[in-house]
Amino acid sequence: MADNQRTRGTIKFLVWTVVSVALIYYCWWSYSSGQMIEWYYYKAKIDGYAVNANYFKNATKEKPASLEVGTLPEIKGLQAVPVRKGDRLPMGCNGIVSKKDVDEGKRVKLEGNTLKIFQAIQIKEAKGFKYRDTYMHKGVETNPWSGAWNLAMVISLGLALGFMAEGFTDMLGFKITKIKHYEGAH
Repeated sequence: MADNQRTRGTIKFLVWTVVSVALIYYCWWSYSSGQMIEWYYYKAKIDGYAVNANYFKNATKEKPASLEVGTLPEIKGLQAVPVRKGDRLPMGCNGIVSKKDVDEGKRVKLEGNTLKIFQAIQIKEAKGFKYRDTYMHKGVETNPWSGAWNLAMVISLGLALGFMAEGFTDMLGFKITKIKHYEGAH
């Protein structure tokens, strides 16, 4: 009888180990392939130019960054893609330079087919706190289903690891008894 329990425990442990490894691999693939990044930088919240702010973070008035404007499927380097509110963002985008900033011309100026960034970082103050205002993460909308996917992955991975641990204790023959709680005065 005890040998039958251990055999069942071993099978349970192996099955849930395979499921756990598959879930961990899928989560890692989703991260390393860029799928999670695509879900974070999903749609444009504002009209403007989709950019990768990492490429021009050191731009100043003395040394402005010149971004080539064009309709591209992926942003590589100093490039900008015009987007309208609600458009899908191209791959490699991590922020949006708003039309308002371009029209003001203080930080950014559009000259023909080139977007010139004069001030990548601006110190602003709000509610008594000073902060660095950059184009990173600005004007982007996340995929609403990415949160549900994340929650489903965390719950399923937790269940799989829990069942794997239960199979491991059954395989070793450990019998964990529940504590009996007594209510009332003793």
